[in-house]
Amino acid sequence: MAFLTDWGLSSYYVGVTKSVIKQINENAEIIDITHSAGHFNIKKYGCILHRASFDFPMETVFLCVVDPTVGSNRKPIALQTIQNNLFFVGPDNGLFSLVIEEFGLKKAVELSNEKYYYKKRSLTFHGRDIFAPVAAYLNKGITLNEIGKEIEYEDIETFKIKKPEITNNRLIFEYLYSDDFGNIETNLTPKYLSKITSKSFFEVEINGIKKEAFLVNNYSEVGKGDLIIHLDSSGYYEIAVNQGNASKVFNIPEDFDGQIILYL
Repeated sequence: MAFLTDWGLSSYYVGVTKSVIKQINENAEIIDITHSAGHFNIKKYGCILHRASFDFPMETVFLCVVDPTVGSNRKPIALQTIQNNLFFVGPDNGLFSLVIEEFGLKKAVELSNEKYYYKKRSLTFHGRDIFAPVAAYLNKGITLNEIGKEIEYEDIETFKIKKPEITNNRLIFEYLYSDDFGNIETNLTPKYLSKITSKSFFEVEINGIKKEAFLVNNYSEVGKGDLIIHLDSSGYYEIAVNQGNASKVFNIPEDFDGQIILYL
């Protein structure tokens, strides 16, 4: 099983949720993706989940809880993908948008069978009381049909990330999130950049601030403090500062949701 939340690690939430899983399936192997990439940011965690999911084996069950509206009428759901036969359990709030787009949706259900809930249930801890037990049962071999009623793709909350585009000698693409180093994660791939230019130096604009950046393969190609664009381990271009913080260079707030401009 893979486990992703925005709960942090300073309280007991992660620990007791793992305990619930173990009570149901003592053989469950639980791998933490992250619990500490900020709070409430569904798009950020959706992007992290998407990138992490490639490195997990087929039939992995992902327990994912980023749930700012817990206790509301948002649906608790579980889904299965076409490619890799992955399972995802969590709130229906857009968190699974990118993995559905990437791997395809085979089946989704609303978690309506309370038989598979935890023995006690609160209004504000569905991660422990609903999602964790269901994920544990799925990991144990229970089917989606047993845990709830089927829902269609159109019934699932999703968001879209706009594809990169070229206009007026500018390449425009999406800011996704900043990691703990202040590296800026984007949706730009070599498919877009390599075909249009052989430049190794660009002017970059983010949040209304323009800076010059080197296009490099790794940090050792530039000096300390230099701004760079490089291909990260997930196959997307990242904007970073060698031994520095690119997010601070562009004064990017935690809730920033904007575009990046590369002047060609």
